[in-house]
Amino acid sequence: MEQYNVISTKWLEIKNTDIYYSEESIFNNLNLSLDTDQHTVLIGSNGSGKSTLIKTITKLKYPLYKKNSYIKIFNSEKNTIWELRSKIGFVCTEIDKRIKSEMKTRDIILSGLQGTFGLINNQKLIPEHLELLEEVTEKLNICKLNKYYSELSDGQKRTVLIARSIINKPIILLLDEPTTMLDIKAKYILLNILRKLANEGITLFYTTNNIESIIPETNRVILLKSGKIIADGKPTEVMTQSNISNLYDYNLNLINQNGYWNAFPR
Repeated sequence: MEQYNVISTKWLEIKNTDIYYSEESIFNNLNLSLDTDQHTVLIGSNGSGKSTLIKTITKLKYPLYKKNSYIKIFNSEKNTIWELRSKIGFVCTEIDKRIKSEMKTRDIILSGLQGTFGLINNQKLIPEHLELLEEVTEKLNICKLNKYYSELSDGQKRTVLIARSIINKPIILLLDEPTTMLDIKAKYILLNILRKLANEGITLFYTTNNIESIIPETNRVILLKSGKIIADGKPTEVMTQSNISNLYDYNLNLINQNGYWNAFPR
């Protein structure tokens, strides 16, 4: 699969935006911008607003607009779902819930080209689509295309959903808690996949509540606490004992080894 060659630009601009979830205010006057040449990780504890932000960007949720507030994606406030799918791939729990257990791996991946969740119209498939399927499955080492989704491990399911999200070669890949519920081996297999994609030029933006999931290629770390950004910048600037202890309300020591972060009690 060819590399993703993109001229650096702002792909996301959020200004003075309020976002609610079930009538509860999650973000108030949120301001955030992200560039295409930045691999960014959003870190926060459960309930901090990470998933709500991802759902808002992908139009699974809609914010409350007010005067002088907006959300621009690739400099437009009026992106349709189809326009987003051509530029942004995303993996979140909502997708996993919409895919039926009896669907096959092959169809789930190909469904990314048709904008469905595992359902395929075979009459619309062309040879180029099958070439893309072969490329992405080879890249992510997915070999058993006729397996049912229910037969896959959690790590394999996550890999299949990533394949589905990048088969049409988007510029941005959004992932909401991609390593959650994975064992150690599955977690690092998935993180190595993200590293590979990052090094090929696709821009990553993903959330996590675990600092061990920050890949070495990360250019920017944003700490989110109770709907507020409390730190934002380069990993070496943001990842301090003081910041991480404040984020989790717990006294922590912080270390970086081989490009990966870890924390333990003080």
